[in-house]
Amino acid sequence: MAPRAPESFEAFWARLETAIERAEIEVRFGRHHFSHAVCVEDGAYRVRRLEYTKEEAEAYLKEHGMFMPEHGEQIARPRTLVFECETLAKLAKTLEQKWPM
Repeated sequence: MAPRAPESFEAFWARLETAIERAEIEVRFGRHHFSHAVCVEDGAYRVRRLEYTKEEAEAYLKEHGMFMPEHGEQIARPRTLVFECETLAKLAKTLEQKWPM
């Protein structure tokens, strides 16, 4: 899978709003490969880094015989907290200031 074109903040925000309406609890984003996710946890909006462990990467490589950045994107899980917002309005303001991440 080739890297995707960077997503505008407006396009991401529309995708996030749709996901929230559907009660999805994780929405991934990033430049050419997803690197972060907005996670709805305990009533808050948390932005977390998508990360995988060395052991997860090695297991993927052993099973599939190759490991590229897009495979890392597939196996990564939201882990390290980057920031948290209590409201969508604050999340929008904070993300827009940091966009693209």
